[in-house]
Formats: sequence, structure tokens, C-alpha cells
Amino acid sequence: MRIALYRRWRPQNFDEVVGQEAIVKTLKNQIKLGHISHAYLFSGTRGTGKTSTARIFAKAINCLNPIDGNPCNECEICQGINKGTLLDFIEIDAASNNRVENARDLIDTVSIPPSKAKYKVYIIDEVHMLSTHAFNALLKTLEEPPEYAVFILATTDPQKVPVTILSRCQRFNFKRIKKDEIRERLKLILNEIGVEIEENVLDLIASYSDGALRDALSLLDQLVSTISGKIDYESVISILGLTSKENIFKLVDLMIEKDVQNSLKLVDQIILDGKDVNNFIEEIITHLRNLLMVKVSKNPAEIIDAGADYIKELKNQAGRISSEEIMRGINIFIEAENDAKTFMQPRIALEMAVIKFCRIEYDTSLEVILNRLNRLEEALKSGNVNINLKEEQKKEIKQSLKVEEPVKEEAKEEAALTVDVTLDEARIAWQDVLNYLKVNKRMSLASLLNLGDVTSVKNGEITITFENKYAFSKKKIEEGDNKKFIIEAFSKVLRKPVKIKLEVKEEKNDIEEAIKKSKELFGEDIVEVIE
Repeated sequence: MRIALYRRWRPQNFDEVVGQEAIVKTLKNQIKLGHISHAYLFSGTRGTGKTSTARIFAKAINCLNPIDGNPCNECEICQGINKGTLLDFIEIDAASNNRVENARDLIDTVSIPPSKAKYKVYIIDEVHMLSTHAFNALLKTLEEPPEYAVFILATTDPQKVPVTILSRCQRFNFKRIKKDEIRERLKLILNEIGVEIEENVLDLIASYSDGALRDALSLLDQLVSTISGKIDYESVISILGLTSKENIFKLVDLMIEKDVQNSLKLVDQIILDGKDVNNFIEEIITHLRNLLMVKVSKNPAEIIDAGADYIKELKNQAGRISSEEIMRGINIFIEAENDAKTFMQPRIALEMAVIKFCRIEYDTSLEVILNRLNRLEEALKSGNVNINLKEEQKKEIKQSLKVEEPVKEEAKEEAALTVDVTLDEARIAWQDVLNYLKVNKRMSLASLLNLGDVTSVKNGEITITFENKYAFSKKKIEEGDNKKFIIEAFSKVLRKPVKIKLEVKEEKNDIEEAIKKSKELFGEDIVEVIE
């Protein structure tokens, strides 16, 4: 049976690990000095070498003939780990063994000393998949393991690992592998297996793998199995369902020119060629991001992992579009990317995004609307606005723009008194008024006002009454501009100018009230009050 490239070319010593120099150096030094920890956590994105490094480390600390911190890969121990036959090397997939019973079985084996090796090594892959009970069962063993036990936990999602586990491990973060490093590794493998490939295909594979060497090797394996002879760029583009670089540049050129018709025709042509819509949108976003980096960076080659020719083309295109427009485009296509995942026809999301980019009037995002309003406001202030109106319309506008005498505060208050506001309207608006104050950073004022209640409304004047025990609220509200803020809040919520009256509810004397009612019922001559 044919062995997959990523398995066949899995690194066998630390020197073959790609893109993780700092981690490799630290682990080798620990091995040389004999400073082996009982627990390690290897975290990072997929395909960056976590499990491979864990295996190399397991061999190196047990190797009978280590070479400068590296395993020899020839002794009985190294061969046993490579073949998976050494009983002192246990590799567990937590995704399929995540129950507490699995953790307890593992813990039971820890108490048994190693049969051949110096250290008994446990590699737990995708450790974040363990259940809470399984983590709790594992915790005590990690805290006080036997001297011969070494745990290596590997995960792509360290946030899901409990802090109690993290605090007991030495943590190593595996970074995404650089495009150039992936490219060089692929060239080495292709030379060994005797396969010819175009240079730009190597760049394409390295970019497509997104920093994961295993993904790059899996893709290369697919291409080697599919394409006979030399692996060329057009064949790879077709197999992967990607859009050629030329078509991406052409589409963005058309969108910059606001040519909706030809932009949509090109989209149609690309989709009919069998390109994946979701991949297509991702490629547009990446291209726009690269354009933005060219605009804002003095040395884009440090940020964009690409060749000089590609960056030169980006610079030429970036000179025809503003940074603001590029950012608007990125937002539009990110929204389209999310919509495409839920639409039955993702193509519609892509076409809508193209139209929005070309025609700003169809872009209803808040940022665009505010931008258009700001520009209109500036134009009005400067007087650079030409409006074609009939003579009758001009006369009406002139009449409406006549300068009137400033309205005095007293007149405003009188106008408020004529406003028609009902008690129900005021009570319904109460919670919105409190929220308005909170949103406008008047939390303390909202708290004071909340102690009262709307009790009556008359001629646009809303009466808010406080119980006697909350009289301090009325006093505080009447200080400074507090009352003015409440009037503003009610006016905004009700959309009517109102006035506010604050009062404290007087406590009634029950005895006096009873005497008053008795006199009303029987008459003052009959009722006699005895002290």
C-alpha cells in the first residue's frame, strides 16, 4: 500500500522539524542538561508539527545513543517508537477517548514502571476534547506523577483546557509555518521523488495551506497522484477550483472602474469554469487585504508573503483606489462570505457584493450612509450644491428659509404647555427614558429618577412623584442640570416638547383622615373628638 507523503516525510529528529526553531532549541537543551519536566502542552494550529515533535521528544529522552539532543533512530527504543510497538510509549486520541473511564484506565497504567525505556511517555492528542470529569481524573496524576512518567498534551484549542491543567504544564506554542519554509520543504521532497513542478505552483500550494505543512504535503500528494508529468499552474488551478491571479486582478480592476456589467460577466465566466464560490470570495478578500497592506506599509514585502512581481502588480492597482474604498470592499466581501455559507445559492451573495462595491448607492451599511451624509453636509456648508428647481419651488424654499426672530425660553415653555401628552403615554415612555439616561452616561440620575413614578400629566407637564422616604431624590434631581436632562430624555422619547414637575407624596395621618371622614358622614355637630 502506498504511504501518504505527510506520513512518509514526517520528521524523525529535531533538525527536520520545519519552522519551530525556538521550541526545538529549548527541548534539545532540556534533553542535554537532563532537565525533563513531567508535563508539556504543545498548542498551535493544525499541521505545524505538534505530534511529530512530541514523538521525537519521546525518542530523544529514551534513546540509547542520543546525538546532540537528537534521537539516533537506530536503537531498540527509537525503532519501537517509530513502529508503535514500544509498550512504554502510549499515544491516545482524546477525541475518541474522552470519557472519564478512559482517563482512569490511563491513570491505572501510570503506576506500572516502564519495562524497557527510561521514561514512560504519554502523548494525548487533541486534549481539549476530554470531558470535565476526565480532566478532573487526570489532574491529580499530572500534579504528582511518578518520576518516570512524562505527559505531552497536544491541542489546537488551548482555551478549552482547564487552567488547573495548564498551570501544571510547560507550554510551547507552535506558530504557523512561513510560506518560504513550506516551499523549500516541498522542493526537497519533489527532488527526492523525482517530480517536476512549475515554480509558481509551489507558491500556490504554500499559500493555500495557510501555514500548515501537513496540508501542503496532502495537497502535493493529491497533485502527484492526479497529474502525470510536470505539474503545471493551470492544471492545479483547475483541480483546486481556484481562480487564477489574472482573473482576480481583472475583476478588481473592473470594480474599481465601477463597471457592473463586465464585472458580473467575469464572475459568471469564472463560476461556469467550475470555481468554488466560497474559495473565490476568500481570494477576493485576501487580494483586497494585500492591496491595503501595499497602501499603508512602507515595505509591503515584509507583510505580504509573495514575490516581487506580484507586489509590483499590487502597487500598480493600489494606485487607482483609496484606502477607504479598499476597507469598504473588505467589509462587503466579508459579509458576502458569511452570507454564502447560509444561502442556498452562494453565487447570489457574491454578485450582490460586486454590485455593492461598484455602486455605492446600493451599499446600505451604516458607515457608508454616515460618510455620504457627512459629504453632503460639507457640500451644503461650502455652497457647492447645484439643484435644478422650478421658479415656484425656489420661491417656496426662499419663504421657508427666511430668518425668524429667536424664540425666547418663555415662549418654548408656553409651547410645551399646549402639547397633548396622555398619562398612559408618559408611563409607557418611563422605561425608555431611564434607558436613554443610562446610554448617555447618566446612570446615577437614572437611579434617582427610578425611585419615583409618573402620577399625572396636564397640558404637557408630567408630574413625577416620590414617596416621602425618597425625598432626597427630588432634592438631588433639582440640583444643577439634572432636571434639564430628564426633560430632554422625555422630549426625545415622546418626540414632543414637555415640562417636568417633581413633588414628594405627603404622608397622611390615619387618625386625622378618619375624623375628617366621620365629620363628612355624620356632621360636625354630632362628632366630638376626645383628646
